Amino acid sequence: MAEQNLPHIVINGFVQSQDFQSPLSVRRQTAPQRDREEHGRQLLAKVAALQVHEQDLNAQRAELELPQQSGLTIAVDIVPKNSIDYKTFEWKKDGVELLSVVEGGASDTVTLFVPDGKLTALASRIQDYQSKNYRDTDKPANANLVNAIHDIRRAAFAQLWTDTSAMPGDEPTWCQVWLRKSKLSSSAVRDRFADLARRLGIEVDPGFVTFPGRVVVAAKGNRPMFENALQLLDLVAEVRAVPPTAAFFLADLSPEEQAGWIKDLADRTTHEREDDGPFVTLLDTGVNNGHPLLGPALHTDDCHAVEPTWGVSDHHGHGTGMAGLALYGDLTEPLASGEPVTIPHGLESVKILPPEGENPVHLYGAVTAVATNRVEIQAPGRRRTFAMMTTSSGDIFGAPSEWSATIDQLSFGRTAREIGSEDDDEPEVRKQRLFVLSAGNVPWQEWSQYPHVNAVRTVENPAQSWNAITVGAMTDLTHVDASTYPNYVAIAAAGALSPSSRTSTVWSGAWPYKPDVVAEGGNGCLEHGLHVSVGPESVRLLTTSPDPVDEPLTESGDTSAAAAEVARVCAHISAVYPAYWPETIRALVVHGARYTPAMRGLLPVNMRKQDKINLLRTFGYGLVSAENSRSSTRRRATMVIEREFYPYRLDGSNVKLGQMQLHDLPWPRDELLALDGEIAMRVTLSYFVEPNPARRGWQSKFRYQSYALRFAVRGATESEEMFLKRINKLERDEDDTDTHGDPDSENWTMGAQLRAKGSVHSDVWVGTAAQLATKSQIAVIPVGGWWKDWKEAGQFRTTARYALVVSLEVSESVTTAVDLYAPIAVKTTIAVPVQATTIDIAS
Repeated sequence: MAEQNLPHIVINGFVQSQDFQSPLSVRRQTAPQRDREEHGRQLLAKVAALQVHEQDLNAQRAELELPQQSGLTIAVDIVPKNSIDYKTFEWKKDGVELLSVVEGGASDTVTLFVPDGKLTALASRIQDYQSKNYRDTDKPANANLVNAIHDIRRAAFAQLWTDTSAMPGDEPTWCQVWLRKSKLSSSAVRDRFADLARRLGIEVDPGFVTFPGRVVVAAKGNRPMFENALQLLDLVAEVRAVPPTAAFFLADLSPEEQAGWIKDLADRTTHEREDDGPFVTLLDTGVNNGHPLLGPALHTDDCHAVEPTWGVSDHHGHGTGMAGLALYGDLTEPLASGEPVTIPHGLESVKILPPEGENPVHLYGAVTAVATNRVEIQAPGRRRTFAMMTTSSGDIFGAPSEWSATIDQLSFGRTAREIGSEDDDEPEVRKQRLFVLSAGNVPWQEWSQYPHVNAVRTVENPAQSWNAITVGAMTDLTHVDASTYPNYVAIAAAGALSPSSRTSTVWSGAWPYKPDVVAEGGNGCLEHGLHVSVGPESVRLLTTSPDPVDEPLTESGDTSAAAAEVARVCAHISAVYPAYWPETIRALVVHGARYTPAMRGLLPVNMRKQDKINLLRTFGYGLVSAENSRSSTRRRATMVIEREFYPYRLDGSNVKLGQMQLHDLPWPRDELLALDGEIAMRVTLSYFVEPNPARRGWQSKFRYQSYALRFAVRGATESEEMFLKRINKLERDEDDTDTHGDPDSENWTMGAQLRAKGSVHSDVWVGTAAQLATKSQIAVIPVGGWWKDWKEAGQFRTTARYALVVSLEVSESVTTAVDLYAPIAVKTTIAVPVQATTIDIAS
């Protein structure tokens, strides 16, 4: 008999705030020591050449009648890379602005905008380097800065091209132009650039997206045009490619199921859709809601399109298939079971992809913001999970894009108006949003190279979003009828990565682990060990077809289907816990995921750090589990904490770290001490960051994340005093020189360093119950972000909120009856069911 499912335990209180200072410090490479006179002379000569160029540039502007344009863009090479904090170049008094940072092999290239006449700001620092010392030392003034400068020159187009794809050539092409955000409004910045760019032959799209310090527009031109714009216009900060959208793939196989099955399932289904309840909002190709399985959940007035001329019907078929999966999951089981089906959520559809023949979209971030706005204007009170399976084609390497950062802004709570969709009817209230994204698919023609191809085919844009749940695919579908397909062999083993699933194993270590979780995405087969088949139907998922009359069912799969399943799980969690934040639902999805035996089998006995990284960048935190995410049991007690606080504070004229949050949880200490055996503690911390996607080095005030949080757990052998000294420098004496390492570091699956990526952090501690009995204290700690370092933005006055989920789970090796749930619930005044529960350990 299965264990009784119980509600998670909400923890209110049991927390205190304490002043905090991090014991960690930033380590940088050291620039080479140079001959101050000779090095200074060489650099000053380069500055003088730039001053001559500045005069020529202003003459060209006057000839072309470009009003109000001033200043020039220069490139500074830094050796060794990352040897200085690049905010050093932000000389506000002189108006010098850091535009971008492009990483090279051994050096970084910093691109600066310098107003007219302000090259003297750079020259004076070099002159002081030559002639003055730092305080009462022999060290040259400004030595850290000037020693690191290898070259100074006029910026070329290559320095402002921050994309990994090829730069434009002589043929006009659409690009994203990132503009400096002045004191003008975002729309005024866009209009000013459009007017000036038109004189250079550049076409500018009407849409725009706003980020901190930047306005992003789509512009069409060739490389010479953009090079002129870079030199002559004072607005351009960086240029990136506009990624093409990937074509959707659906297996073209005739379904064997009949319409009678559809009617039977529809008759057995109870829809609990309420107008203010949970909804899955599909941003896709539209949905044909005339299908009998979809109509009760998707009303006609909940079908929208970004452009009304596109219509709301499904022009492709993909959206209707996703709708069926987002409601029922794989239809194979509910069609065949004969059991009643209850669906607690509704559907909404926004068509974000134009039909054939319509103009393509150039700023998908702007489109996503408009799509979000469409449904929120019509029904502002709904609890939504936005599900988007559209990705751009091609590999990326983790850096944020206009599209992914817009999703992060929407998740964080920015309104569409703040982002760039200026709709007069838009609600003014900011609210956090939950997005579920597919990781993108490996082309089926490459499945014969599984699993090696999956390691090099990267998660696609916009699935690098920090705040969204990015979903990869695994499969348990391996059965192939040998009598019908004698030469077919399933590509992936049961519980393993689906052949369609992309990974982030080749990404830079700075970026989050993606996917976050995996779900069923179907399989493929090799015929005679050579030829790839997307199918047969037994290794694919069954879903609704856009043609409910002639072909009511069709097949689907890959990461799109997996994302639809995770969106469904999110809606189910929201139905059970209507007050939970989007951050909390994301935390529960990650928290409930588990690695299958096939996934764990990839790890060697003696795991290295890289083995763990590869696991995280392939499967995220594992296979999603609706049951784990939605419910506790007596042997698996889950505590949920939601909290809001100030991560930073103003101390005089400096912004410093705010207070850490120390949670002293209601621990079942007596029950743990009486338990003889192994137990696991799983901790998940989830929060949404405000993005800063301009590519200006990703450090200090140019960090991508607004703020970051970490968690630390008291060691089994630590006193409270020792624990606080380990994590908080303010708790230490001035002469304290101890290293203060975590005494339980070997018990954690990932460890503090590996889990510190992105904006969701999850880890598992495994040890004895007696050890766990003393580990009831968990600290949530603020660390750096651009809110702290970019004081002028004023965001340090903004609160941050987080969800902390903690589970205690008894190992299957413990065969005695255990109840960890009741003693925790009693301390939090939760009513505990009193009926007896029989636990069948053997099953």
